[in-house]
Amino acid sequence: IFAKTVMGCCISCLVCEAASCACGGVISCCGKAIPAGAFAGRIIYTIIFFLVSFVAWLFNSWAEVWFRKISVFKDVCTSGDCFGTLAVYRISFVLAAFHLIMAVITIAKVRKIQDGFWIFKLLFIVGGIVGSFFLPPDSNKFFGVYGWIALFASAIFIIVQLIYLVDFAHGWAENWIAKHEDAEIEGDKRWFWALLGVTGVLFLVAITGSILLYVFFVGKTSETCGTNTAVITINLALCVLISFGSIHPKVQEVNTKSGLLQPAVISLYCTYLIFSAVNSQDGPCGNPFNTHNSETGSNISMAVGAIFTILAVIYSNLNAASYSEEPAVVEEKQPLKEDADADVEKGSSTETTTTEEDDAPTYSYWKFHLVFAAGAMYIAMLFTDWSTIHNIGSPDPEVSSGIVAVWVKVVSSWVCIALYIWTLVAPIVLPDRDWN
Repeated sequence: IFAKTVMGCCISCLVCEAASCACGGVISCCGKAIPAGAFAGRIIYTIIFFLVSFVAWLFNSWAEVWFRKISVFKDVCTSGDCFGTLAVYRISFVLAAFHLIMAVITIAKVRKIQDGFWIFKLLFIVGGIVGSFFLPPDSNKFFGVYGWIALFASAIFIIVQLIYLVDFAHGWAENWIAKHEDAEIEGDKRWFWALLGVTGVLFLVAITGSILLYVFFVGKTSETCGTNTAVITINLALCVLISFGSIHPKVQEVNTKSGLLQPAVISLYCTYLIFSAVNSQDGPCGNPFNTHNSETGSNISMAVGAIFTILAVIYSNLNAASYSEEPAVVEEKQPLKEDADADVEKGSSTETTTTEEDDAPTYSYWKFHLVFAAGAMYIAMLFTDWSTIHNIGSPDPEVSSGIVAVWVKVVSSWVCIALYIWTLVAPIVLPDRDWN
């Protein structure tokens, strides 16, 4: 018995040592396989964001059968929307919590934390997502509250998208106008026609979208759907206002590159926001496509929103890169011989070593993570059609968008136009500032 006990202890020790070595080797290999550096770090964060978003979409669309067997859901939900919404909330919360924690940690501006420790970061995200599905049923109340937090946080991400959009519109127009001016000297009109064609197409899509909004969301029920009529009309009027404002002589005087391309981009996005808003309503004034169990309108809104989210996340990376500076490279010469006489006889021998200031921040880490945290909450709204769960403790909780989600998007579209108007009038009212 003693011999067997000793043998068992030895085998156990060997197995533990082997497992320890194996885990250490895997972590070491994975750590070396993942590239280092600021740009590579941003790419990895983006890939993680998209992969987690894809999992959230899959769980919302296809995993209802599995969720009906999980105790945390089956005792609370009675409809398919409830299962998918709570699943997306859990995944979104873990991703948002990860980026919020990273935002706090990276205030210290330590680059190794921002662009390293990927194994531990992946373990936190994957473990958090898996673990969230094994919490007690009472946790659903927390995630119901989180849905409301995500709703208002999504407005922040929309505003971030709008800021990127305004910046992108100005940069796009200025770039093409500069190319047109250079090519015009040689009589080349290609950039002029490209600028004119793209502007025309964007305006055409925006106008067509506004007409379709009147047809499908107002139609013969204008008396009972006055809110739809009002927000669609106000949006159309504001789009006309910024279009004329961008070519006003006063604006052209301080910004010669201001043209119609910028308001075309803004008008198209704001029209999408209004469509998404009126489409989120419940009742006869809401989505006219959701008939016979069809969710065409919701799918269109989600698809367009996903495209804008992808573009916003990519642009946030490019935006961070445009303001980043590569770490300084310092060359240090170290003598290989300490004996001065030997140096004189054999010649001074030196070796050059290159050191990199790894801890030097190349962009604002905490702002980067705040944008991603808001984006994680935005996907919770996007994939659930901006739904929140009401009466989650009752036997039959209700999942619906509600009027709050409608006005979050309507007000966001107005904020977008207000931001663009400010970029037009700011150089006029504050001429002493450098707006380049």
